[in-house]
Amino acid sequence: MSPLLTFVLGATLSAIVCGIFMLIARERLQARLTAAERDRACLTLAENVGSVATWIVDKRTGTLFWSDRVYAIHGRDKAKGTPELEAAIDYYHPDDRERVRKTVEEAISSGSPFHLDARLIDEQGVEKSVMSRGICTVGQDGEVVELFGVFFETTPTRSFAVLGNEDLNTLSLEEDYHADA
Repeated sequence: MSPLLTFVLGATLSAIVCGIFMLIARERLQARLTAAERDRACLTLAENVGSVATWIVDKRTGTLFWSDRVYAIHGRDKAKGTPELEAAIDYYHPDDRERVRKTVEEAISSGSPFHLDARLIDEQGVEKSVMSRGICTVGQDGEVVELFGVFFETTPTRSFAVLGNEDLNTLSLEEDYHADA
């Protein structure tokens, strides 16, 4: 067999093998994308049914994500975009800001779940009581890469104080979940 023919056959075989690997990778990526879209739809439905909002702090990029419900609670027009983390903390009542800041810093440094009851002042100047509970995603290096939280406006009939200790323990994330990146 001539060297040219050997080269052409080898290149053709390599192209076929690469094509097969690319098809497999594409199928896996499509399956992950479909699962992510399904998860997002389920999360949106849960937010709407439960009047619960979600937010994410991505430590790798320094960006903050708010769901539509977080914007609504803050009275913020979504067209204005998501504020920086420090500006988001500034929505909290002046007497609560330092506690909120310390809770976020502690979660980031320890990777532990967190729970926070505080007051915020929306863009129309209305004071609201809110509750947030969240978890941290920890990277392979042991550092927190992301904070994920749920958030809702509390009322006298809708708060963890009313639910009682048994229900609060059921909702506890400390023993139930530790996310890894």
